[in-house]
Amino acid sequence: MRLKDARSFWRIMRSVSLREIEVESSRSISVALVGLPERRNEALSRLFPDKDPDTAHPLLRTFATIAEQDGFPQESGSFDLVLDAGGGWAPTEAHISTVSILELRGWEAAVERILDEKPGLALALGRRFAGLRPSVARRIIRETSMANAEFAMLNALPGIVPVLGLLVPTTIMGDMLILAKNQAMMLYRLAACYDLPLDLRARAQDAVPLLGGSFGWRALARELVGIVPMGVGLIARGVVAYAGTYALGEAMRQYYELGRRPGRAEFHRLYRSAIGEARLAVASLQSQMRRLPSPRALLKGRSDDAGDA
Repeated sequence: MRLKDARSFWRIMRSVSLREIEVESSRSISVALVGLPERRNEALSRLFPDKDPDTAHPLLRTFATIAEQDGFPQESGSFDLVLDAGGGWAPTEAHISTVSILELRGWEAAVERILDEKPGLALALGRRFAGLRPSVARRIIRETSMANAEFAMLNALPGIVPVLGLLVPTTIMGDMLILAKNQAMMLYRLAACYDLPLDLRARAQDAVPLLGGSFGWRALARELVGIVPMGVGLIARGVVAYAGTYALGEAMRQYYELGRRPGRAEFHRLYRSAIGEARLAVASLQSQMRRLPSPRALLKGRSDDAGDA
């Protein structure tokens, strides 16, 4: 990594608000697990893969069913999440929402439902329940990759359609450091998900070897997509931003989960494997952008507003 890149990297890492991530990942959550004993043990082994399901689990409470006679609280909002491992439903007058593993036909689908319905709890759930971390981490990576792809495509628009330079805010047009800042935020969130200290120097040291191996390659990629004409450049920029962000996030996820730090060759392999998913994501973004008003329509709207004034 060149000295200029290193200084930029540290400046970006310091600019991220660790306090917000700490608050989000440390928020108190209450979880109930209901169902038949053998089903509950199966779910516990999924939530805590490194622990004996028969040991005490202070992070959640277990019940046979959601019925009052089984001791389940009937007050609304008693739990942030009620997970039904199988056989936990019972007639009750209380309005209790559950996520049923059996009804969703499997653990993975149940986890995705939880993350869809409780996005604000995702980071805290990942930090407390080791079995949820891979799913939470992958969602963090995909969301950041999509955000960076969208930004890169919007950032390319003024060069593809010059008139948009009059319409797109300057904060969107020029500052590519936003991509790197989003990546830094992603790394901190992944660290929080894996219950690692949110220490600036430790977390930055995690990523330095990866960024050192990829800075020159990413700069080359930016130059290459910059000369691709018209709309193809728009797509290429989005694909590069998505795949680069995804590869960095996946490399760090593997490091935090397996303790193995990927090298430069592994990082490039992750990037190449992410290209297919990146193309699908960018195609979806491009479809959404086609539904936006054309530059001519936007200019006409502006002139009409000026005339009314």
